[in-house]
Amino acid sequence: MAAYVVFCAAVYCLPQYFFYNPTNQRAEMPTSENDGFIGEKIEYKSQDGTELYGVLVKPETGKKLIVFYHGNSYNIAKFYYKLKPLIDQGYGIFIGEYRGFGGVKGKITQAGLELDALAAIDKLHNLGYKNQQIVLYGMSLGSYTSSYAATHAQGGDFAGLILEVPFDSLLNVVKQRIWPLFPFKMIIKDKYDNLPNIKKSNIPLLVMAGTKDKTVPPQRAEKLFEAANEPKKFITYEGADHSELFDYENYREIIKWLAKLEQK
Repeated sequence: MAAYVVFCAAVYCLPQYFFYNPTNQRAEMPTSENDGFIGEKIEYKSQDGTELYGVLVKPETGKKLIVFYHGNSYNIAKFYYKLKPLIDQGYGIFIGEYRGFGGVKGKITQAGLELDALAAIDKLHNLGYKNQQIVLYGMSLGSYTSSYAATHAQGGDFAGLILEVPFDSLLNVVKQRIWPLFPFKMIIKDKYDNLPNIKKSNIPLLVMAGTKDKTVPPQRAEKLFEAANEPKKFITYEGADHSELFDYENYREIIKWLAKLEQK
């Protein structure tokens, strides 16, 4: 019984040790350039004053700017490889860091990540980009920050929303994967409930999931997709685990989907 109480208290008081795995080292530009990710470092601040940074690769004329929101681990440099095929097709990329990741000061919380998600869009507005030129792309936990930005950022509708290995809510992920006798609804403060966001959104949506995902069960992506409004598309990758969709060349489907957006 004592161990049960200690575990519940730890999840409630110290969620950063259970749900996040950040890399504390900053993502430096030489690393991105060696990976073929040639961009410029952008510095900006969140609404509460948290100092953030990101990397911007400008789009070719007529192409969209894709804003990538990463998941609960590493820093932005870990994800350059996923975006390189999109750059090769002329698309712009902005990938911004969250507080608590990549050397950015601050505690990781849902409220904080929401501010950081909006700060990235605000900075792009200041640089002259409009929402109609921007496609939001979120992976895993980034499915929440991207869908939050889609429905809370100023400036009207975005051009599209891509969600890779997303979930309907963190609470449902935990309840499905872990022994159900713990009172997770009470002890998980930041539930990252994606459903209210996705129900509000009417922009074109692409959802991608792997059938062998051991981190976020694919049923959670299916539930999110069911709640979404049209136009929407769901792609399943047979045999793919959580971080393996790139190995299954999911970027090819993303490029096809983006090309259709440009025809509208």
